[in-house]
Amino acid sequence: MRISKKKAEANKAEVVAQASRLFREQGLDGPSVAELMRAAGMTHGGFYNHFSSKTDLQACALAHNFDLAVARLARIGAGPDAAARRTALEDYIAHYLSPKARDASGASCPMVAFGADVSREDAEVRRAYADGLERYLTDLAHAFIGRSDQASDGDGLRQARAQAIALLATLVGGLSLARSVAGINPALSDELLASARSQALALASALAPA
Repeated sequence: MRISKKKAEANKAEVVAQASRLFREQGLDGPSVAELMRAAGMTHGGFYNHFSSKTDLQACALAHNFDLAVARLARIGAGPDAAARRTALEDYIAHYLSPKARDASGASCPMVAFGADVSREDAEVRRAYADGLERYLTDLAHAFIGRSDQASDGDGLRQARAQAIALLATLVGGLSLARSVAGINPALSDELLASARSQALALASALAPA
């Protein structure tokens, strides 16, 4: 029996959502197509009704992960003034570099989950990652410069982007390092997390005086 277009779209979205989770937990090459479909409550045979290949699904899952990550940043750049954006950014940093985020089975940040491995994937997957990273940096820059037309001059945009890159490197590097040793050297992991959080908050302080 044929299913409606709406149901087919919902089924595809569920596969992408489950694949996004499993790829974060096991790596892009970890789960098989059968495992991915089973996690979505579907049979292996239905895979090609939605995707041309596993690479296609990997690219869709990466785009989905970046959609979620970018959505978390959107409200920061929309803040009414620098002080409000700073508070929102500090909250974001505290959540990103928290013990809970470090100890999660799969990192919610796509840069932490996939950054070390994506360069070995097919071009379609690498393109989805690069596009997502570009979107993330753009929205993170808005945390510093806001979204108002008054802040959109060339020098301001360049400075905001440089600040965003520095902050992102601190966030991703700190969380990645803390996760890498959490199971074998918890004290070192805590130290790495705390140091990265301190440095990230120092970068956020450029938004407005304390």
